[in-house]
Amino acid sequence: MSTKRIMYGVAIIAVLVFFFSFIGCERIDAGNVGIKVNNAGGERGISKTEYVTGWVFYSRFISRIYEFPTFQQHKEYDPFVVPSKGGTIFTVHPSFNYNLNPGEVGAMFQTFRLPLNQLEEGYLKNAVSVTIREVTNTFTVDSILNNLSLYDAAIVGGLNKKLAPFFTVSTFTSGLQPDEKLAATIAAKADAIQQALRIENEQKAIRAKAENDIIEAKRDSAVLVIGALSEARAIKEKQNALTPEYVEYQKVLKWDGKLPQVSSGNGGVILQLKQP
Repeated sequence: MSTKRIMYGVAIIAVLVFFFSFIGCERIDAGNVGIKVNNAGGERGISKTEYVTGWVFYSRFISRIYEFPTFQQHKEYDPFVVPSKGGTIFTVHPSFNYNLNPGEVGAMFQTFRLPLNQLEEGYLKNAVSVTIREVTNTFTVDSILNNLSLYDAAIVGGLNKKLAPFFTVSTFTSGLQPDEKLAATIAAKADAIQQALRIENEQKAIRAKAENDIIEAKRDSAVLVIGALSEARAIKEKQNALTPEYVEYQKVLKWDGKLPQVSSGNGGVILQLKQP
């Protein structure tokens, strides 16, 4: 191979390396929105953004590509304390699901000029903190504890007002926990309620047993009364059946056919009869 050809090859490689060092290539996947931003020229900065999809080639010097997911995202933040109406302190550990509104991604970038991860730790986090504090301060302790789903729903409504039109929050869980004193009070109240229910159930069981014993006693008494009446009726029937004729009839049935060994005369003297 001649020196000239080698020099040509090196030159071509150098050109390609130079070209690809300044030309970027990215793929915008399905479920994502790509934003191409011009950083040079008369339309540089936030004045010029355009949506891009699929494979995108761009100059690293004059353009930049930002990719934003439009499918549902999940986010959690570290716990922090908030006061309820009346001053009782609660600890919240917020977690929620949200979506970017695809048609507003360009306007959102022109407003904030930040990627999504920085928005989550800045704009979104601040909105969540402020909304939780505002909503919690409108709920009393009892209303929060007895209506936690309504409390979480109120926070979702407040967030969607603050984050419109760029974000939509679909679900929110506050992970609310009362302070130690309130937690102890709630536990004691729950124990008292459980004890009261246990006593009530025991009293119901005692009353049920007493009522059952009464029913059993009434049934036994009824059986004894019916038996006594039946026996008395039987005795009465027997007494009514003992007429003189019936007595003589029973004597005849029981006679064995032998004459008596003694008899009386006219004077009522008992004589010993000789055996034949």
